[in-house]
Amino acid sequence: MTHNPLAHAPLPRITIVTGTDTDVGKTYTTAALAVAAWSSGVQRIAVYKPQQTGVRGDDPGDVDDVARLAHTVGVPSAALTVAEGQRLTEPMAPPPAAAIDGVDLLSITAHVERVMELQESHDLVLVEGSGGVLVELDGQQHTIADLARELQGRAGEDAGTVVVTRPDLGTLNHTLLTLEALHHRGVRVSGVVLGSWPAHPDPVQESNRDYLADLPDVSGHHIPLLGAVPAGWNVGVS
Repeated sequence: MTHNPLAHAPLPRITIVTGTDTDVGKTYTTAALAVAAWSSGVQRIAVYKPQQTGVRGDDPGDVDDVARLAHTVGVPSAALTVAEGQRLTEPMAPPPAAAIDGVDLLSITAHVERVMELQESHDLVLVEGSGGVLVELDGQQHTIADLARELQGRAGEDAGTVVVTRPDLGTLNHTLLTLEALHHRGVRVSGVVLGSWPAHPDPVQESNRDYLADLPDVSGHHIPLLGAVPAGWNVGVS
């Protein structure tokens, strides 16, 4: 079994996985968190994707990639539930994708209720967002950050958010802006993950990791660097 870079990451029962941008490694991170939880003794894990864009018909989406990764390293099918809230065909933000498909977006309330239903029958629910924290989720300009705040309101300390960020030049600004946006909305951040960590990091990437490992406290709370997920961790998913 490939070493899990997030093996010791503590997680609340509902964990929202968001990022500073698209393609930063959220799916890899979600899979690594699921595997880490199962390896630590968590028996029932659910992975929920509120809006899956850019897929058609029965083509596999991000939750299917998470399941494939998890099964590859030994997580049994019975331990993992995957679900999508809504599937849209165009690889765009949900509102324009829904407009092209000619459908209405699910409300943020529908997503909250689905997550809470999953929590009733699972020990851990991982919610993988689309793009960054301010990507619009429904037709009323609610975002992934709003979903995280609503879930906190329902689950209290049992809900938290993990931010996935790039290792490259510019990531410190993107990460701090993301953390500031979440803090401004009252969203608790459980930690930061470096996604797509290269096999041979350059000095800039190493310096960024050192900085993120020692982030200043936000409103009196330390935000830990939970780990760095290697690019292409274990098996190839995008």
